[in-house]
Amino acid sequence: MLQLTAEQLDHVEALQARRNAQSLQQVLAEAWPDVARQLQGRWPAFVEVALARGRALGLRSVADLARYASLCCLWGASFETRPRFEWAAALAADGALSPTLRLHQLTHGSREEVVRRAARAAPGAEVLTPAAFDKALATLEAALGRVARGRSIFLDRPPLPRPQACDLAAVRFAVTEPKGLQAYRWQDGRWMRTELPPWAPAPQTLTVPPEDQLAMPVLSRAAGAGASARLQLAVQSQARCGDAHPEVVHASHTGRLAWRGADTARLSLSLHARPTPPPDPRRGPAGLGHGEPADGQTIDIASCGIRDAGAPLGRLTLGLQVHAATQRLLEVRHGASAPRHWPLAAEPAAQAAATTACQLEADGQPEPAPGWLQAWQSLQPQAADGLEQLFNAWSRQMAGSSGEMTAELSPLVGQAGATWGWQREADGQVALRVQAALDFTALVLDLHLRGEIDWDGSRARISLRVQGRHDWRQQLDLRGPEGLADVRLAWTDRVALSVEAIATGEPALLSAGALADDLRGALVGSCGLRPRPDGLGYQWFYRLAVEPVHVCLWRHCPVSGLQRQRRELLPALTLIDWTAG
Repeated sequence: MLQLTAEQLDHVEALQARRNAQSLQQVLAEAWPDVARQLQGRWPAFVEVALARGRALGLRSVADLARYASLCCLWGASFETRPRFEWAAALAADGALSPTLRLHQLTHGSREEVVRRAARAAPGAEVLTPAAFDKALATLEAALGRVARGRSIFLDRPPLPRPQACDLAAVRFAVTEPKGLQAYRWQDGRWMRTELPPWAPAPQTLTVPPEDQLAMPVLSRAAGAGASARLQLAVQSQARCGDAHPEVVHASHTGRLAWRGADTARLSLSLHARPTPPPDPRRGPAGLGHGEPADGQTIDIASCGIRDAGAPLGRLTLGLQVHAATQRLLEVRHGASAPRHWPLAAEPAAQAAATTACQLEADGQPEPAPGWLQAWQSLQPQAADGLEQLFNAWSRQMAGSSGEMTAELSPLVGQAGATWGWQREADGQVALRVQAALDFTALVLDLHLRGEIDWDGSRARISLRVQGRHDWRQQLDLRGPEGLADVRLAWTDRVALSVEAIATGEPALLSAGALADDLRGALVGSCGLRPRPDGLGYQWFYRLAVEPVHVCLWRHCPVSGLQRQRRELLPALTLIDWTAG
């Protein structure tokens, strides 16, 4: 592959500049024959100087360079640096204007100057008229077209036509949200739907480009779910290049819609929220506190950005963050289980399902969440299974079949309600609002284990007791779901242990000695809300575990003296490890 060095590129550009200058000498001479005759032998140098100044002003295309050189034929080379051309100097120094726009305004300003000078000229004086100026520009454009077709300039495409004034004068817009949006509120001991205050911001008008891109939060409904928010838009043109401008393009999750020309004068655009995706058949709906991300929509309002004087408005982009106004409510009720005794006389009938309810709804309509209900219904059976493991572990340490256990274990007894959804805040922003009322007894516990232990024929009755009751009552009103990570409760219930010697005919007796706290054992638990693994909101969790329980035995024997032994009565066990939602 052939590659040119930087020096070779400079030579190529210089050669192309000379070729362009030679080609444009004839083009400019056709437009300004009197100037070419007057300069005679100095004409080629004049054209080269004018083109060099055009390049210094940022002009790159041959057609634009020729148009600038045409103005130099009228006013002289580098005319914008001369006295009495302060208006041209201001345009040349305005960094906010693009080179093409700068050339357009220099051309427009030149014609206005021609008009003023013609109006001040004495009758009969020779002066360039506006008609002659327009004719010279038209002759230049025609000559450029012929040269392009002759392939001496622009081998691949004809020059772009001279820009026309085309710009926006003002854009007026306002968002109107649908009426009748409702949210759930805790009133008189129950959740009720109440109407949200209407949001009707004052219309805004833009006549200059905004310093920062506009990003307006909007509450709306999905298509087909009722009335949606609307954007009322009015576009006023300062000048138009034809029917293609102004152009308004609305881009959303459904695609793109466009309007052009006179159709953009007044528009009322529907702002539909993104529909809620169908729930995962395995996990069910998204979790508590999950709000679907906003649909980022844009309204692009475009023109050529060319005006005869001043900075153009050009192109505007209105950003819209359209949030679904759907409000969800979760209500849970969970009952207690009856005390039970081990060894079991018979398999007890399942009771948890009859005292458990889990209902999810959105905007007053039920949403199926059978998996959530099944999870809550499994909490009591899981507690019963944990107790069965606990009794089996206890029985293995007891002598013979002496192990017994009486247990009342009821996790999360009570009720809770939570509602969440995007809502308009007092400051005008849209936030994911989460409210909840929790009224649970996190744990009702009365655990009593009994049995007998044996040490070389010496026996003792042993009793282990754990009791606890932990209430979890909390009211939440959060702006954003992040605070749900702090909604949790933890506890520790220490074990009480007693040992009573049994007379068996053996001279040695058993008694209990002191143990460090970390060996005495406890039941530790925690519950609350935590983020779901898939990131879609929060789920309930509950964990209850046994820390190992030990006993320090002393054997008082008249023959062998005092003996000491440490036994593990219960190993580390997880009784409940549960999640829902």
